[in-house]
Amino acid sequence: MKVFSLSRNEKVKRKNDFKKVYSSKKILFSSDLLVKSHYTIDLDEQIVGAKIAVAVSTKAGQAVWRNRIKRLIRESYRLNKHALLKKTIEKKICLLIIFSPNKLSENNNKKVYYNDICSSVIELINKIEQQI
Repeated sequence: MKVFSLSRNEKVKRKNDFKKVYSSKKILFSSDLLVKSHYTIDLDEQIVGAKIAVAVSTKAGQAVWRNRIKRLIRESYRLNKHALLKKTIEKKICLLIIFSPNKLSENNNKKVYYNDICSSVIELINKIEQQI
C-alpha cells in the first residue's frame, strides 16, 4: 500500500457501515467548529486500519461547492493519516470515520481553501487518536 494514497479499501461505502457509525453517537468537533466527525471502532472486523467517508448535506450549497469541500477534506486526511493508521494497526482495530462540515456553507463561506480545512481535520485526527 502506498503511503500517501487513499485506496478503495480505505473508504466507508456500505450502508450498514454508515448506520453503525451514525448510531454509535461518538461525535467530535474541531475547535473552530468548521468540521465534525462521527466515528466508531470495530473490534471484530477482519480488516485492520481506518476507513473514512465525507458527507455534505445538500443544504450546504450547490454541487460544485459541496464537491470542493469533499475533495479538500479527503486531501487533508490523506496527507495526515499516518499516526492514526499506526495506532489502529497496533491495536488491531478497524476505525470508521465520517467527516462532515459543521459551520461551513456556501452562503457563509463562498471560497474555502485547503489551509482553512486542513487544520480542522488534523485536529480531529489527533482527537480520535487520543480516544482510541
